[in-house]
Amino acid sequence: MSFNYVFKLSIPIFMGYFPLGVAFGILANSMGVSTLIAMTLSMLAYGGAAQFMMLSLFSAGTGLVEVFIVSYLVNLRHTFYALALLKEYNGLKFRLFNIATLTDETFAIFKTLKISGAAERSFIFTWLNFLSWLYWALGTLVGYVAGGLIKVDMSGLEFSLTALFIVIVIEMFKNDKNFKVLFVACFFGVVGVACMPAKALLVGSMALCFVFILVFKERL
Repeated sequence: MSFNYVFKLSIPIFMGYFPLGVAFGILANSMGVSTLIAMTLSMLAYGGAAQFMMLSLFSAGTGLVEVFIVSYLVNLRHTFYALALLKEYNGLKFRLFNIATLTDETFAIFKTLKISGAAERSFIFTWLNFLSWLYWALGTLVGYVAGGLIKVDMSGLEFSLTALFIVIVIEMFKNDKNFKVLFVACFFGVVGVACMPAKALLVGSMALCFVFILVFKERL
């Protein structure tokens, strides 16, 4: 198995990660976040949408504990990704790195590949995860530098997080048109805005939805 094969697999990921990383870098620069913090978030947290959310939460003065809880809930799906890949990760080299850098897109690719040998699987998993991580980090760096050089009005750019989640919800609803879940999510969102303080809004609304799903999961 050649590196060229893995690189071709990574091209669709590059087309998504690099531009979004650029957007994150520009947003971080416009909000006065230092280069070190922006790059550390992209290289260590490597959280995609969660990173946009972190910037919004930090700008609103949210505490570190609340940011941690919300980030964990947003990325909770990765726990189930890992469970679904237990067989594929058996005997894998650089296992910790591959666990830490697993994303929605790499998971989707891994599940479509039919690879029997552990050595071949290690080669593909490690390089694809590394390239995906690199695209995101480079995108952040380019965006941060560009944000400092391009003097344009970036007010409202923080709405990109809200827009991103709206798109995700629409795509999920198109795949599974569950009006009950959509209505409940909207209802608890309105309740959160009306009854909860701003710092507890996101965590509180998600907690209400989580409890509701646990209680009524058989009816949804």
